[in-house]
Amino acid sequence: MKVKKKHVAFLMGGFSSEREVSINSGNACYDAIDKEKYNASKIIVDKNFYDQILTINPDICFNALHGSFGEDGTIQSFLNKIKVPYTHSGVNSSTIAMNKLLTKKVLSQFSKDLENPIIFPETCDYKSINEYKKFLPLILKPISGGSSVEIDILNNEDDLIHAKDKIFNNLFMVEPLVGNRELTVSILDNKPLVVTEIISKKNCFYDYNSKYSSNGSIHILPAKIPKTIYNKVIKWAKLAHEILGCSGISRSDFRFNDINNNLYMLEINTQPGMTKTSLSPEQAEYCGITLTQLVDKLISKAKFEKV
Repeated sequence: MKVKKKHVAFLMGGFSSEREVSINSGNACYDAIDKEKYNASKIIVDKNFYDQILTINPDICFNALHGSFGEDGTIQSFLNKIKVPYTHSGVNSSTIAMNKLLTKKVLSQFSKDLENPIIFPETCDYKSINEYKKFLPLILKPISGGSSVEIDILNNEDDLIHAKDKIFNNLFMVEPLVGNRELTVSILDNKPLVVTEIISKKNCFYDYNSKYSSNGSIHILPAKIPKTIYNKVIKWAKLAHEILGCSGISRSDFRFNDINNNLYMLEINTQPGMTKTSLSPEQAEYCGITLTQLVDKLISKAKFEKV
């Protein structure tokens, strides 16, 4: 008797500034899915997404959405209510991880009594531009968001004045620009893949153009860093994945100072990119996992949460 194929709907697009990245991720995963094993369709998420999902009636939704609505617990809540299993993390994990301040608070609190607690850059919260001037250079970034959208380096007083409205806006956060090397590692099925060092060709950090333009950055796998730092990156990433209750895959980002050996965690991503230039598929491939196999692993972990 022939076994009926499961129908997987790839959710992509959405309403955030990361819509284009999401579509690229979704298309890459859709193209990679094992067509012998699954039936697959695409859903470009817009204001009619509810009708689309009900019409297609998939067995599983592959969540390739990035940013607000897709990565912050919203779409996860909706799929929980209609009892459609979905890939990646659930509501609580997604909600916390999407908010960098909340992530920092939760992971710092839950790891503070461990032998190697997770260390984040200190959040700057001053009342005047003059106070910020003392700590330049600084990095300004949205509290919620990904793909390095709207991140700016503040090098001087002119930068501070230009960014004044954002600095004192509760949608943004300011931190010291720590470290001189960018590191990242993905956790798949609760196991680390490989630590990558990222060298941006055009900026001092891994900005949007470095991530998504062809040859925008150099990726070194595995990262050529001291073994103690390499192991700490893996330990912190796995710990963050576990504390937040992430599912399927996550990717954690770090900055390392090779002068004083200080390591800082920056954030954890519950919906890492899956484009041709993305880090998680590249790390999986380094470990012998093709994109087709990676998609299959994520689908196999799909579930919904009881509400």
